[in-house]
Amino acid sequence: MAEELKPSTFYTVFGEPQLDQSKQEALLYLYQPIIGSAALSLYLTLASDITIEGKSPSLMHTDLLAAVDTGLMNLIKAREQLEGIGLLDTYQQTDDEIGLSLLYHLRTPMYPVKFFQDPLMGYLLLEKIGTRRYERLVERFKPKDFDTTTAKNVTKRFRDVYRFDEKIFDSQSELLEKTQDDFSDSRDFDWSLFSQQLKRFNLILSVDEREKLQTFQTLYGLGELDLAEYVAKAAAGEKTGVNFTYLRQLINKEKRPIIPTASPEAVTENKETTGTFSPQELEIITQSKKIAPVTFLRAIKREKGGFETNTEVRLLEELIGRNLLPKSVINIIINYILVIQNQAVINANYLNAIANDWAQKKITTPEAAIAHVRQNNQKLVRKTQPSRSNYQKRGAGRKEALPEHIKQPPKETKLTPEKEAELNRKLAEYLSKEGDD
Repeated sequence: MAEELKPSTFYTVFGEPQLDQSKQEALLYLYQPIIGSAALSLYLTLASDITIEGKSPSLMHTDLLAAVDTGLMNLIKAREQLEGIGLLDTYQQTDDEIGLSLLYHLRTPMYPVKFFQDPLMGYLLLEKIGTRRYERLVERFKPKDFDTTTAKNVTKRFRDVYRFDEKIFDSQSELLEKTQDDFSDSRDFDWSLFSQQLKRFNLILSVDEREKLQTFQTLYGLGELDLAEYVAKAAAGEKTGVNFTYLRQLINKEKRPIIPTASPEAVTENKETTGTFSPQELEIITQSKKIAPVTFLRAIKREKGGFETNTEVRLLEELIGRNLLPKSVINIIINYILVIQNQAVINANYLNAIANDWAQKKITTPEAAIAHVRQNNQKLVRKTQPSRSNYQKRGAGRKEALPEHIKQPPKETKLTPEKEAELNRKLAEYLSKEGDD
């Protein structure tokens, strides 16, 4: 592009110009040693071009060169440094009147905690600054713990402070879902960074392979670096493309989360409050949005003393591949089948029937899924002392959580209320820890 790019070439920048103190420190202390001062200067200059609307006006590279006080070739080099580290995406477009112009998508840096969780970023920094300074930076940004073991937690819970009316919530669901879509981060997985990693292995994906990998990424919750490593192994020795059977085996063999042992806390009695979510429900709602379906499945199976089967994992893979429901809703289905219905395994016909029914009803959030289950005289998380009469009044004459045409699988022996409460407490505790990782 050096031959095409000229000082007179127009460019537009878009992205998020606001950088909080933590991200500013990440740029200064963590990114700058890797990318260099020229690249950092270019990043900050491009950020200053972005207006409150989230993009800059059409500008010329002449102004950019003057602002960073460098030549064209040095500018290109600095830009490539930003691109390679995942801070900038560059797009070309051609206009009949003005010719070539560029679009710069400025990306925010990782927070220091996330930076040090990435082994590649940590290695690049270590290589540049040496062990002694690296350890000082680790100490500077390491999360600080405060010992509260001798203190009593008197924090109020959500439902102790706020009222939540399900009917009003449901009436506003369309607006809330639209707002959620407007603010959703579709870049949780950075495909640009992932593609950069694949270039190290001389791999170029086909459209079909990329679509399959999107399913794998959602299913297992893999990061860019981990997925790239797995794909490289699965493509090694292949004449063309990725061996997805081997890829599946690799991930299932190596990606096994450690399930922590729950501390022996007393189970708090939860009285049913019409129009509110219980603390366990709120925890599952929150974590269903964060945790990959396979991890969610494994957590439940471990707490029940069982294990996930290859068939169950394949069923989830196929369901995700259909793009009918978000992962959070799929997690609620998993919880419904294994915890509420107390099935030992996920039955293919039953899973597909629920997913099909919920997709047709356009259930796209875990909150909506729980509301739907409640409307059908079921509770997502059973209480220690359930108020049967309330549910009988609300769901008079309805016994199934799905329309009657959906056949239920063979009934398993129901868990005792105490066992279900303990299972849900352990599950919520594990999911909370998993979501914070």
